[in-house]
Amino acid sequence: MPALKNPRHERFAQLIFEGITNGESKPYFQQRAYVAVGYTPKDVGKRSGSAQASSSRLLSRVMQRVRELQAQAAERAQETAEKCVAELNELRRDAHADKAYSAAVSAVMGKAKILNLIVDQHNHRSQTDFSQCSSLEDIGRKLLQSIGFKEPDDASIKEAIKANDWFVQELEKIARQGQGLTLEQQDDD
Repeated sequence: MPALKNPRHERFAQLIFEGITNGESKPYFQQRAYVAVGYTPKDVGKRSGSAQASSSRLLSRVMQRVRELQAQAAERAQETAEKCVAELNELRRDAHADKAYSAAVSAVMGKAKILNLIVDQHNHRSQTDFSQCSSLEDIGRKLLQSIGFKEPDDASIKEAIKANDWFVQELEKIARQGQGLTLEQQDDD
């Protein structure tokens, strides 16, 4: 619906929309809007004065326009997954160009969460209790259960143990590199 033909009616609709948006009390902003667009009522501010009655009649005529203004505002404010992903893509490019890799990774992770490509499994992990494990098989079983594999078979448990061993080796490698030690330096000792 385009703007109302009567400029006073259009301005009244806009002022009503602004009042609603700002959370003002209806009778008062409605009467103020009526006066602001150039009408001169009698008994301004009184509960059953002509300003209230006249502004209510005018409001009934422009209510469709007020609803349209609300819908337009909601559409402009709406965040979509596509919009968020586009913003994160731009941030990732900027961060990568500035060699701010941590920020770039954060942008990628944000996109992945928005697109439901990753699931936060913090709850599963926090419920897994490894203190009762008495063997590598128990650890392998708990690892698989922590990601939702309810009843792992023996072959899967063995693979989980291998994966855990590899993971621990990689963590140790990262720790050595982080401490400035390389395999060559360790061999020289």
